Amino acid sequence: MALAVIGTPLASPVPAPSAGPPLKEIGAVRSTPYCTAFYKHFNGAVHPLLENDFTLDRISISLDNVNTLFSKIDWDQQFYDERYRLERYVSSMQENNVTIQREINQLREAQTFSGDPERSSEIHMLAQEMQRALDKQKQMSTDVFGIVQGMIDYENIVPRTLTGQPIGGVTLHDLQLPADEKNIKSYLRFDGMRDILRDAEVRSAAHAQTVLEKYC
Repeated sequence: MALAVIGTPLASPVPAPSAGPPLKEIGAVRSTPYCTAFYKHFNGAVHPLLENDFTLDRISISLDNVNTLFSKIDWDQQFYDERYRLERYVSSMQENNVTIQREINQLREAQTFSGDPERSSEIHMLAQEMQRALDKQKQMSTDVFGIVQGMIDYENIVPRTLTGQPIGGVTLHDLQLPADEKNIKSYLRFDGMRDILRDAEVRSAAHAQTVLEKYC
């Protein structure tokens, strides 16, 4: 059967992301050790975080294509094409993840540049939410890598018309399965993961705005 996801539990309900300004890089700040470290390492993490978000948009499209490719005449070539795209997307995210983690670690060190407990606490909470966003991106890239590995291991990449079976090996039983059991994005809980990611990013933006307005 063509990459079925039978028996996968449906995603648990996920709260909607918090409302607030989107995550973005900040402009100039006051010239103090605390503010300079905040500016440098916050922006250093945000840029690749947002690049990963853009890559997740592209992954979403690719996964939608995988969900439907087995009904197409040239499904085998499209299978290879989507696998190659997903592999590149995962590689790009994993490279960015290293940079983001380094910048978040250094952002945490900015707490030491101020003896004010409130300033230190705000940076701590900012780094904590950014870490939550990164952890979700790491999890999603790992999950998609698992799909790539499954596609690499898929051994029956040949049209089956010569054997009298449907192209892609899709049978009547396959067609009768519930939609979510045939949906790779549902299997990965992809949309729910992105809601959690957006929530962490919105909360990060709020903490960054507080630091900017109150201290920098």
